[in-house]
Amino acid sequence: MLDYAFIGNDSTSLLFLLKVIDRKKPKFIITGADRIEGRGRRLTPSLLSDYSEKLSIPYLKTDAPNSEEFLKRLEAFERPDFFLVFSFGYYLKKAFLDYPKRMSVNIHPSLLPLYRGAAPLNRVIMNNEKKSGISFFKMTSRMDAGPIISSKEFILNENETSITLKERAVNEAAKIFLDFNWERDFILEYQNENLATTAEKIEKKELILNLSYDALKVKCAVNGLSEYGLRAILNGKRIKILRASVEDYISEKNSGLIEIKSKRIIMYCNKGSISLEAIQPEGKKEMDAESFINGYKIKNGDKICAEFLE
Repeated sequence: MLDYAFIGNDSTSLLFLLKVIDRKKPKFIITGADRIEGRGRRLTPSLLSDYSEKLSIPYLKTDAPNSEEFLKRLEAFERPDFFLVFSFGYYLKKAFLDYPKRMSVNIHPSLLPLYRGAAPLNRVIMNNEKKSGISFFKMTSRMDAGPIISSKEFILNENETSITLKERAVNEAAKIFLDFNWERDFILEYQNENLATTAEKIEKKELILNLSYDALKVKCAVNGLSEYGLRAILNGKRIKILRASVEDYISEKNSGLIEIKSKRIIMYCNKGSISLEAIQPEGKKEMDAESFINGYKIKNGDKICAEFLE
């Protein structure tokens, strides 16, 4: 690739950068401004700004990338050939996108035009899709709607989670970026608007276990939201369910009822049942089923309840 500046703001963008930086180092980095986070309400810098300082890569932080003030700051840097944007989290306007000499390129973790928007990694699993992919496209003023530069499809595993899918998507993105000939003139493929779908931002209410779902839908919800966990209550204690698989599709018992089978935790759904493979008690680390059974002395007949939305 010719000169590029990298633009990102979270663990996904950092993971990608770590995979490519030895072969293709950015001229500078743009990342989000420091944020107040956590129970202590502390000012926390972007992961990329910390990493940039360690490697002595120039960087800019902003919470207003389209502002005149930031664009003037940007002029202090020599214009790169490309902006490469991955998981930045800000809508970018034309003045920003036109700054590089050639174009601004976005990496989106779906097969565009499918699953445009904020949460494609989650939504493809929640919707029980069989495949997904990664797309590089030229950025325009319309969100995730620019012409495709390159894309790669891959099949989802039966019990894929949003965490494992993120790792796969980042790996594929790094391969495309490193192997693609960015110096040549390349053909842009316009997206088919008739096929476009949206991956809406995850809402708070979706992070609560829904006991009205059947086994497949519960499994897809759990695994699609694995980095958050689905909130529930077991024996008066708050837990998060992080990974699950379908045990059967047809059994009909009280939804939320627990059975212990061969050191596994089986939870019955509205129809069918699932195996709870990873659980996180409130304030504790993730535990597999066997460790949770031994540590919390759960038994046949216990029941998982949905947590009320606060």
